[in-house]
Amino acid sequence: MTWANVLKFVLKNWKEILVVLSLSLVSLKMRMDYNALHEAYEISKEETRERIEALQAIHSEEIARREHALDIYKNALKDLRREYEKSKKELEEEKQKRLRDYERLFSKDKEALSNEIINTYGFEFVE
Repeated sequence: MTWANVLKFVLKNWKEILVVLSLSLVSLKMRMDYNALHEAYEISKEETRERIEALQAIHSEEIARREHALDIYKNALKDLRREYEKSKKELEEEKQKRLRDYERLFSKDKEALSNEIINTYGFEFVE
């Protein structure tokens, strides 16, 4: 085959050759676009995975802080209950002490008991 025959073939079938070249270029461009799209998808998938991991880390940290706050709250509540029980016990002891004092005053010195009641509650003695 000589150059003359090749040239004749090209001139005779230029439309078909142009169609084949155009299809080849379109196919090549489509493949390049697909590769770029696939690369963008992989990058997006990796970024999403990183975001999920970051959110999971933040979530774990929030849970740990919440548990710590709950522990502090429970300890404070225990302390308050302990103080309440202690104060309640002291108040009951004080009440029992005053009751014994009033019983002693009632049996020995009724006048002192009546004066104590008058002074404590601000009553006026009426005869």
